[in-house]
Formats: sequence, structure tokens, C-alpha cells
Amino acid sequence: MQGVEIYKKTVNGENRPRHSPLAARMPVIGDMMARRRVLVTSALAVSTAPFASLQAADSPAAFKSSPGSSAVKSVSDLAFTLAEQDKMLGVRVTFPDAHGPFPTVLFSHGALSSKDLYNGVADHWASHGFATILPTHLDSESLGYSIKSPLPRAKIFFGRIGDMQFLLNHIDDIAAAAGIPGQLDKARLAVGGHSFGGWTALIMAGLPVTMPDGSLKSFRDPRLKALVSYNGIGPLPEIDADGWRNVTIPVLAAGGTNDPGSTGDGVRRPWRWRMGAYDHAASAEKYAVSITSGDHYYGGLICREGAGGAPDPEGLAIVNGVSTAFLDATLQADTAAKEFLKHADLPALTAGRGFLERS
Repeated sequence: MQGVEIYKKTVNGENRPRHSPLAARMPVIGDMMARRRVLVTSALAVSTAPFASLQAADSPAAFKSSPGSSAVKSVSDLAFTLAEQDKMLGVRVTFPDAHGPFPTVLFSHGALSSKDLYNGVADHWASHGFATILPTHLDSESLGYSIKSPLPRAKIFFGRIGDMQFLLNHIDDIAAAAGIPGQLDKARLAVGGHSFGGWTALIMAGLPVTMPDGSLKSFRDPRLKALVSYNGIGPLPEIDADGWRNVTIPVLAAGGTNDPGSTGDGVRRPWRWRMGAYDHAASAEKYAVSITSGDHYYGGLICREGAGGAPDPEGLAIVNGVSTAFLDATLQADTAAKEFLKHADLPALTAGRGFLERS
């Protein structure tokens, strides 16, 4: 792995404060055979009781709202040196306990969150055959960041883009460091994100960025075949109104009717604003799944523990089921998944909780 410096936390490493700097938590491991912190869970062990209403006998097999048959592995404490940003990038890789190569999603977390707070999404996808690479961006509370931190906004914003570019350019190195060399399929890549991460994902899919001098710059990467936006963003003053036409890959947007679009600027936008990837992208293939009474965090099941309303495993299961079908259709060319997305009556399947739109 020439040119990539990798740090890994050993299994028997000492306990360290949760908010200590990343570099302080991850000692240099020169021997690439050093033990990795690998978490293994059985997807079948997850309780399916909250999802009973989604498991009717006539529910389409493509609607994978319940955990799949694969056990799930996560390597949670990888880190890479990003010399151009003068930082360490923490990375989590979640994948099936099976033989690949696996279609792979690069997933960007929401503001203040981290790579470790989206197990409710990544584990679900892994149980159905997908790998997910999750970085921890600079604007993470796990790195000591807060909304009062003096870190320049531009450093955060462009740092996120740099993080995602690094992941795309080092798929093989990441796979090797995670102990699954060659098992992340570079020909079947999608980008995803939640909240602020949804904006990051849109940029990687082609939404241009307004630079400090007022010019527009594209960071679109043609290696990405699909976009998944959980509770993302819509039009903003700093986003060029015509820029959305540059997003042309297949899109799935998800949101909830109890998730107003608050971005810290004092403006309270309607929940529909968070479906911007569906409403404004120029993609010929677009889908939107919305959850009645769903909030931004699915009741603290993703992004921020304990945030939002009561835990909403049903709402998250519906979105995960649709997003898995979307990934099956776009990265696996799965015919049943394509038919589900085109024709499924999601309200009937979910007792009115979920709605599915398609372009």
C-alpha cells in the first residue's frame, strides 16, 4: 500500500476518552498483520418485532425491510493520513461476513456526527450483501468539534469533499487495511449521506460548488453509479439554482414529515425541502421515500443518540428496505428490485407509514 499511511487501534489497546483527538487515539501500527478491531454481529439476531407490520406474506421479496441472512462485520478503527489536509481520517468499513467482491457505498455522516453512528443503516445494507465505507469528517463531536469551534466553515466544507475523494481513490488500500483485500468492488460504487452528508453526496454526484471567488466548480466523480440521500438538503442561497441539472445518476431521497429543514441559519423550511435530491436533480431515474411522522434521527437510531422523538425502528426499516431495493436495482441490476421501485404500493405495505414516489 505505497503512499498510504495507515493507523489501526489494536484490540487490546488502552481505553481512551471518547473526545480525544483522533491521532492520539490511534497508535502507529507498522506491521500490516497487526490485529484489527473487528466487530461481528448476526443480522438474524436483531429483533424483528417492531417490523411485524412490514412482513406480510404478500410483501415483495425485493422490499428488504428486515435484516438479511448475512452476518455483519465492521472494522471500526482504521485511519489514514491525509497530508493535503494535515490530518488523520478515521474510517469504518462494514461488510457482509461472506465472500465478495461487494458493491460498496461511500457514506457521509451528518453535522457533528461520526462514522460510528450509522450502524442502523450500514449493518442493514451489509446483511443484504453491500459494504459501506464511512469516514469521520472534521465537524464531528467525536473529534472535539462543536458549533462554537473556531474551525473555518470552508475548511469543514472542502474537507468533507477531500475525504470522499480520498476514499474513492484508495478503495483497494481501505479493503486491504480492513482485512478484505480486493473485496470492495470499484465497478459498483454508490455515494450516500445523511443531512449535511446528503449535501456532500450530492456534490460528489455532480452538484457544483460555489467557490470563494464566485465561480462554480464540479467535483463529480464518474465512478459513482447512484446516490442515496437520507434526510438531505434542498435549495440554498449558496447552491447555484441551475446546478442541480448536473446530478444525473439514479437518485433515492428519503425524509420524514416531522423533519423541518433547519440548517442553523434561522430559517425553518418545510420537511419537503429535505427531498431536494428527488425534487431538483435531473436524473432520469429518481425515487423518494417519505415517512409519516418521521424525524431527522429516526428517534436517535442514527446520527445522534437520543435525538429526535421516540425511537422509530419501523420508520428506519421502511427507508432501509427501499434503499436496499434501490441499491439492488442500480448496483446489482436486480430485476425484482427494479419492478418493486416502479410499481410497489408502499402505503399498503406499511399501513400508511411510508410513501414512494418515482420519476
